[in-house]
Amino acid sequence: MVHWKKGCRIAAAALSAALLLQGCAQGNTGSTEAPKEKEVAAPKINTDPVTITIWGNMSDQLFQKTVAEPVKLKYPHITMQMVSSAQNKMPDLIASGNVPDMIADSMAAMRTHMDNKLLEDMTPYVQKYKTDLGVISPVVLDSVRAISGDGKLLGLPINGNIIMMYYNKDIFDRFGVPYPKDGMTWDEAYALAQKVTRTEGGVAYKGFAFQDFYLFTANQLSLSFVDGKTEKSVVNSEGWKKLFETYARFFRIPGNGVDDKTFGTGLDQFLKDRTVAMYVTSSIFSNLPDAIKTGFNVDMVSLPSFSEAPRTTTQVDGGVRMISTTSKNKDQAYLALTAMLTNEAQSLIARSGGFPVMKDPKVMEQFGLDIEALKDKNRLGFVYSKPAAPSAFKTKYDAAAVAIVRAQFRKMVLEPNSDVNTILREADELVNKAIKEAAK
Repeated sequence: MVHWKKGCRIAAAALSAALLLQGCAQGNTGSTEAPKEKEVAAPKINTDPVTITIWGNMSDQLFQKTVAEPVKLKYPHITMQMVSSAQNKMPDLIASGNVPDMIADSMAAMRTHMDNKLLEDMTPYVQKYKTDLGVISPVVLDSVRAISGDGKLLGLPINGNIIMMYYNKDIFDRFGVPYPKDGMTWDEAYALAQKVTRTEGGVAYKGFAFQDFYLFTANQLSLSFVDGKTEKSVVNSEGWKKLFETYARFFRIPGNGVDDKTFGTGLDQFLKDRTVAMYVTSSIFSNLPDAIKTGFNVDMVSLPSFSEAPRTTTQVDGGVRMISTTSKNKDQAYLALTAMLTNEAQSLIARSGGFPVMKDPKVMEQFGLDIEALKDKNRLGFVYSKPAAPSAFKTKYDAAAVAIVRAQFRKMVLEPNSDVNTILREADELVNKAIKEAAK
């Protein structure tokens, strides 16, 4: 070893620095292989004080806790300022030339901002600042990429959506039926619903109800609405047939049916009337405290899954942060955004009831710790399942297709003798018609 080091010193006097690195690294074998390109250091960050505006809809408390404070902690020179989306509509901001530096919205809303040419591709910034995107759950990041298209990254995910099955423990106790559990299949949930759909003491108890929006838009089977290549509807398929039949059968349980007036009113029946045993929806944390104070004996489990995709919840359709193309502080806005993707910042989001996007299980395990209504509840049921993979195609026609598909499902539920094949064929025709109209 002593002689080898001496040889390297002699070589240093005769060879260039690049060849020295090559020769010493290879034990002075005399290889003529070209030296590796020197790694470029991350650029120096401009620390001049700057205010970054962000357009979105969240309480001041949540904004301070999950946005302003994490950014200030990592980048003291950056001050975040909220621009309320409730009070400042985006079309008005565009017209006045006052679009904020950053946009906070759902993944589903990205398409609208894309159509308005407001979203900056973050790929160059990821490369410039050497951001490690590997800390983000791949399926979540892939979901944003799928919407962005063309190999772009038009936003970074901050939190995901959470669809759960909440249940009234008192109804299950009344009928001596075991509680639902994490990891159930839809078949098992259907069997439970049959057991707790009863009339007793003049009260009609329903076994199951749901808020259908996410179960279609972010469906667990990763089904597309429109083929992005052909721009034709793909809703008349075996996958959509399975989805429709799986959900519709709950409303054909004797005593669990709905009519034109009661379709979609399950939340009130669950929380206020307390006559629904199981209810599927996104987070209802804001509704739970008052209900629990008045004696509502509630708990929750993971969303039931399909047998071919066990322990799989809906696709990710949560919060994403985007940089506006009109921003004069794009680099600083990007840095602020990355500050929301540290384990510390994501832990704050998790503790506040948001679904974190990081791979680190320690972040996931902190879900709901700061939510009083989840104390002594099955809070880890929220992170029990993995998100479904993003559907193959995300198109500008999806919003219209979603409305049609949901309307056709409603029709199937309200018409007992309806045929699923006819329902989906009609949906297919209506979606294609909507695409043609939009193309004009």
